[in-house]
Amino acid sequence: MSRPNKNIPQRRYRPRPPLTVMQQPLTREVVDRLQAHMRRHGPRSLTPRQHDAIWDFLYELPESKVWLSHMAGQIQAGQNALRPAARA
Repeated sequence: MSRPNKNIPQRRYRPRPPLTVMQQPLTREVVDRLQAHMRRHGPRSLTPRQHDAIWDFLYELPESKVWLSHMAGQIQAGQNALRPAARA
């Protein structure tokens, strides 16, 4: 007696084509749409190129530059606090 084929979704997994053809640089609307798609369908629903494009867009925002400079200042202050005091 032969066994019936089991329905195993992993065997049928095929990577999806990109959601849309991506135009670089991204606009805020496209980034919002891609992020909403990723929240709904999971991080594997976007291509690595789409992930990179989202990060590139976010990195170029002025508020990101300000945030990064504050973080760099905090890291520098933390490193300075860990250095032993110089003896006179």
